[in-house]
Amino acid sequence: MTWLRTALLALAVMVPAPALAEEAPQDRTLRITNGEWPPYLGRDEPGYGIASRIVTRAFERAGYRVEYEFHPWARSLYLARRGQRDGTAVWMPSRERREDFFISRPVIVTEYVFFHRADMPFDWENTADLADYRIGLTRGYDYGDVIDRVTSLGIATTETVSSDKLNFHKLLAGRIDLFPMDRVVGQRMISELFSEKEAKALTWHPEPVREDRLHLLLSREVAGNAERIEDFNRALKAMRREGGIERILVDALGNHVPAVERLTPDQAD
Repeated sequence: MTWLRTALLALAVMVPAPALAEEAPQDRTLRITNGEWPPYLGRDEPGYGIASRIVTRAFERAGYRVEYEFHPWARSLYLARRGQRDGTAVWMPSRERREDFFISRPVIVTEYVFFHRADMPFDWENTADLADYRIGLTRGYDYGDVIDRVTSLGIATTETVSSDKLNFHKLLAGRIDLFPMDRVVGQRMISELFSEKEAKALTWHPEPVREDRLHLLLSREVAGNAERIEDFNRALKAMRREGGIERILVDALGNHVPAVERLTPDQAD
């Protein structure tokens, strides 16, 4: 029976050990910081928000898993910049951020619009059309070229306060005429701040004030992130080409998906 025992031992050596699929290897798990920006990002949002769902799905497609942490925005950026976390989502690119991070293809494309009272007739195509309106702004925001021109040329009166919520209350009360705000985020805020009757008193103009392409940032301080951002970008492009990103948006927003989101994979570079 010695020969049988030897043969069985040889076969045992040839059988591979079962894969431990329950846990991804450490270098395949990424820790990503977020801030609160419902419905795009949020601790209590389904899948941690629309943008987080897109990031998660793209990384899963590339063979990674993601763990999210929520912090104030400045701390989220700081932790990722120092390499204490792998990355952060989602941000506009800048020269300074390109020095500190690998920047992905656009994860989401958003648009700012003018919110106004529904009983105030309003139409605009250029900054001259904004003359004599009272425009509410929130401290710390970059509203882009349109508002910069309005402010620098004194075309309209601007009033800056500390929060978006305060601006919406001022808008409803008629203390300002216009408030530029991300359309999707603004609609969510209105639904949470006001009664159904009050919410119907506010509307928005479809002409974008600005359009933003927001990106995943992976820290240059973390080894392997150059490869990870390439893996992520390939998966994200494939998702956009196959309609995966639009399906996530439609699932979350229904018929209210911003028109600027309907990009081809090449347009989304």
